[in-house]
Amino acid sequence: MEAWQALTMRKNRGIRSIDASNFLPEHLERTIKETEVTPSLNQVELHPLFNQEDQRRAHTEPGIQTHSWSPIARATGIQSNDTVSKIAETHHKTIPQVLLRWQYQIGSVSIPRSTSPKRQRENLDIFDFELSETEMTAIAGLFRPDGRLFDIDPATHEEF
Repeated sequence: MEAWQALTMRKNRGIRSIDASNFLPEHLERTIKETEVTPSLNQVELHPLFNQEDQRRAHTEPGIQTHSWSPIARATGIQSNDTVSKIAETHHKTIPQVLLRWQYQIGSVSIPRSTSPKRQRENLDIFDFELSETEMTAIAGLFRPDGRLFDIDPATHEEF
């Protein structure tokens, strides 16, 4: 809370926005209540295997933008998932493009990491198609309660 209060003091001196990372709904609620400052954005692990529906819902009312870290869950084998593969084939897109389009359509900002200029261009090429409601539901259906990539639960994890 001390760090957040220090940031709010900076915001009062001209910083346009301050953001959060891995704040759970209860963290957001406490932060807003105690400082009367709402984060502009909250960066959370979000991908089809861990789609954070409750978390995203908690962002809606106070107007917090959801930002996804690890948006295409590369380390999980989702690159060979039959459901996503079929959707990619249907749209003549790559699996990462489909996953990034899903992120876009659920309203999440996602900035995937890539050192390859070709992949960087591919990652931007997601605005010439739209996933149907059926496809969106199928991708959301990949959720698993144990879908976190690195078993880093903000409720219990301490960085330092």
